[in-house]
Amino acid sequence: MRNTNLKFQLKLFIIFTIFLLFEGFFYYYSQRLSYFCFAEFSFTNKCNGEHYYETDFNFFDKYRSGFNPLIWNESKLVESLQILFLVLTIYYLIKNIILKNKHKFSKIFLYFIYFYTLGIIYFFLEEISWGQHYLKWETIEILKELNNQGETNIHNISNIFDQLPRGILTLWCGFSIFLVKIFKFLRLNEIYINFIFPSEKLKYISLILIIFLLPDLFVDKLNLHPGYSHTYSINLAEIYDFFTFNFIKLSEFQELIFAFYIYQHTLFFNNTLR
Repeated sequence: MRNTNLKFQLKLFIIFTIFLLFEGFFYYYSQRLSYFCFAEFSFTNKCNGEHYYETDFNFFDKYRSGFNPLIWNESKLVESLQILFLVLTIYYLIKNIILKNKHKFSKIFLYFIYFYTLGIIYFFLEEISWGQHYLKWETIEILKELNNQGETNIHNISNIFDQLPRGILTLWCGFSIFLVKIFKFLRLNEIYINFIFPSEKLKYISLILIIFLLPDLFVDKLNLHPGYSHTYSINLAEIYDFFTFNFIKLSEFQELIFAFYIYQHTLFFNNTLR
């Protein structure tokens, strides 16, 4: 399959991202915005002297906050798209790259491709909790005690199993354009260079990841977030959430970008083999 539709797919992905941002904003801030009095143009628990729920100005839902479960919960919209990208990636890796080209590869590179494919399969299985999200089995007791979400997966047992793979994926999907320059300088074999960064067009997906990565990383590492407090108006913490994109489920969206990048990367590398 030739990757001739990246421009179209990238536009769809950007449109979907804009949808998530708009929907996420109005869902996440709905409770706060329900206290906004249009008549007085201010946040208050009363509007023209009456409780806000007794007026005609309550456009937003005072019981809605956080993240829309239909979009962000397990096996819902965002995770389902992520799983689709991973399934397609695994299919093309095995069928179009390994089975069709294994006799052309050196043994070392073939083992490298095997290892990479196993990594993507592991990513996929962890995201579906090894099938638990769909088959709905009960987590065994020992995992239930160890896993902070009571699920059948490894990445929720310890930050090492979560943050280390996430860090590797961040470097791979966000900064391969810089990594490949280092490897070119070190005169790495050309097929590895082509595998690391098979197309300049991947930089557009990397840019999306960086945009949704750096603000939150900056605030987190410098410990700038002021913490949450109860107010009728939108408070400082929620302003920080806006500028760091935490009014959507940011970690889940970053994982969707990882999956989209990996899928497009596989298609581009397959093109280089042609």
